[in-house]
Amino acid sequence: MTQRDFLGGLGRVVVFGALLALGLRVGLGARWFGFYGAATVALATLPFLTRLLWRRLPASGLSRWWTLAYALPAGLVAAVQIGYWVVFFATGPDNPMLGVVREMLRPVIDLISPLAVAALLAVWGYILMHAASRRTIAD
Repeated sequence: MTQRDFLGGLGRVVVFGALLALGLRVGLGARWFGFYGAATVALATLPFLTRLLWRRLPASGLSRWWTLAYALPAGLVAAVQIGYWVVFFATGPDNPMLGVVREMLRPVIDLISPLAVAALLAVWGYILMHAASRRTIAD
């Protein structure tokens, strides 16, 4: 896959994600979007982005398996986000345990989250920049 093909496909994925986010936000409201929206958009666009990276990375000199460093954390975080809120709202006041556990873990989550986000952004940035670079084997 050439750089031009990759960047074109990446642009289409970004536009698709933005339109999907806008449609979900307008169609289902701010409250729903706050709980599920970003994770839903991530899960909807992840297969397309994964396919683009899987095809492009060998041409740019990286192993295809770097795609997993992008896809697995993003998919896992999005699935956990959706799953948590589905279970939280499905059990309601009959089972406050999820809310209690979340609040107990809040200090740890607040401490680790910025570091985890920074690490993921660094790895994802490396992968995307390498895939978008002109230095390629096949070009």
